[in-house]
Amino acid sequence: MFKFNDFHGKTILTSSLIEDKKEVTAFFTTRDLSLKDGGQEDMTNFVEESKKFICEKLNIPLKNLIIPVQTHSDNIEIITSTEETFDNTDALITNIPNIAIGLNFADCVPIIFYDENKKVIACAHAGWRGTVQQIGIKTVQKMIEKYDSKPENIMARMGASIGKCCFEVKEDVMEKIKNSIPQKFHTEEVFSDNKVDLKLVNKIQLSNFGIKKIDVCENCTSCSNDLFYSYRKENGKCARHSAIIMLKENK
Repeated sequence: MFKFNDFHGKTILTSSLIEDKKEVTAFFTTRDLSLKDGGQEDMTNFVEESKKFICEKLNIPLKNLIIPVQTHSDNIEIITSTEETFDNTDALITNIPNIAIGLNFADCVPIIFYDENKKVIACAHAGWRGTVQQIGIKTVQKMIEKYDSKPENIMARMGASIGKCCFEVKEDVMEKIKNSIPQKFHTEEVFSDNKVDLKLVNKIQLSNFGIKKIDVCENCTSCSNDLFYSYRKENGKCARHSAIIMLKENK
């Protein structure tokens, strides 16, 4: 279950699926904090201040906040040090404490993963292109390959994204999204007329792959544009809200 919480005076979105895990911090920001200006020059200072604020409250240096250049790809990378940069990357994974993963969104589905057994975290950016490419499943596969994670031990949380109520697509896009899940799931709950429930498609993909613990935020970024950025609602002229996850250092 998702709820809005206070983060040192800023409003964030958290999931009860991970809230009681003392060894990890995970949340989704609102318009109160942003890690990307989306080409809006008037937001540049706000973004820099948001980065500093988040790092200060997480008690990490600025270089420990890793933000990739997202391109709607299915490229997934492992973070092994704070000296790395990630271009053309839409999911990041690490098991190193005190490194915060930060991905940015404005309608696309943000997915945070946590393997409590192996102490591995990940975050993926699933727009319709990433969903078609099954970036959620591929992120889990990489966690399995690299860290010997098991799907049943991985928790997945999907933050606010555009809802079925507002996500209209053309026929060719609809067919591509439909092809990413088995035909038995082609129901009116998922697809109706020219609209798609993108969060539900990602949930079906992950469930079919063996992920049992999935929490999905009901908020639509377009309907709740006062709380979140929406690329469609704002005609592309908007900053981004973000997904943040970090393993805490054992003391």
